[in-house]
Amino acid sequence: MAAILDKLHNDHINFSKLLVFLEQQLALLKDCESCDLNTMVEAIEYMKNYPDLIHHPLENVVFQYYLDHYDSKNNDVLEVMEEHEEMPLLTNKLLEILRSVLADVPQERSVLCDSLSAYLSVQKEHMNIEEAKIYPQLSSAFNDQDWKNIDSELTDVEDPLFGRQVEQSYQRLRLHIL
Repeated sequence: MAAILDKLHNDHINFSKLLVFLEQQLALLKDCESCDLNTMVEAIEYMKNYPDLIHHPLENVVFQYYLDHYDSKNNDVLEVMEEHEEMPLLTNKLLEILRSVLADVPQERSVLCDSLSAYLSVQKEHMNIEEAKIYPQLSSAFNDQDWKNIDSELTDVEDPLFGRQVEQSYQRLRLHIL
């Protein structure tokens, strides 16, 4: 697997860890238990700041290259690229709900649970399609020159939560996840 694909795959592994944390918080919410809303906000802010703004655009560069050079009508690739446009809207919606709850704006517990559940479902399904269908297609289609061409278009950005240097704003979240 090329270094770029390895990075994208490792990002998915890390995102899955974060989703497990959010699933645990959802279970607490559904059981009317106390959950950590502040850390949930940090988790969703991370999803907004890294996957939505860095990871998905990186994938789009790779996917667009595949469409341009190999299979311009690949429905799986076209669909996940469209999801990349829609996912930030889900992230922002969930973030808005969580911030409202923290600001003591009355919210139905079911609204938060449903939004979080839908968000988790979309995230997991999206990654599963990429891992099971798209990444293997890329891996088998691309040669070394393709990866070099793609790499020349990219800027390497370190993950602020799972990278070598964890940003200060994500220290507490990292402790919860690990």
